[in-house]
Amino acid sequence: MSITGLASWAQAYLRAAEVLNFSAEARDGAFYAGPVVQSAGLATELTLKAVLRGLGQTENDVKKFSHNTYEAYCEARVAFDEVKFLDLHFANTSHLKTPQEVRERLEKQGEKDVDIRWRVYFDHLRILDTSYHRPFRARYVIPGAVILPEITIVLTGTKILLSALQERLRSDVSANWGGSHLIEEGA
Repeated sequence: MSITGLASWAQAYLRAAEVLNFSAEARDGAFYAGPVVQSAGLATELTLKAVLRGLGQTENDVKKFSHNTYEAYCEARVAFDEVKFLDLHFANTSHLKTPQEVRERLEKQGEKDVDIRWRVYFDHLRILDTSYHRPFRARYVIPGAVILPEITIVLTGTKILLSALQERLRSDVSANWGGSHLIEEGA
């Protein structure tokens, strides 16, 4: 549960999730809902826990999040400039097309900028948690409908955070950052 250990494992799961997500098998519902979502969830969870450890949280502190990526993100965002992060995320996901079903639902709710709204990283973490966190539907077969996140959106945000974390680790051996930012204003 060291910062570098978590970051190393996060990088391994991120690479695995990217390979799985862009494979031909990813088009199969069970493969996507299982191995792809599970690997993306692990990469995201480990990245956020590494950031939290960098903020001085203990191993026991980060364990309290279990597999809840959304809550971990909410606590970890003090480590980076969230506006800068979201700008980078939106720029790196602008090529993605909003699914028609999602577009219609958001427009019906009165959303003005559907294409931006659909690409919000932390919204996809909340969706991810419905299958990755309890009841762990990405790991165990549980009958019934499930809503899955757009994994490319999750992986893009996680990759940005992990890259910033790894850069910080390379530049700061102690890696106890207090209130300093991973993604700096104006960077």
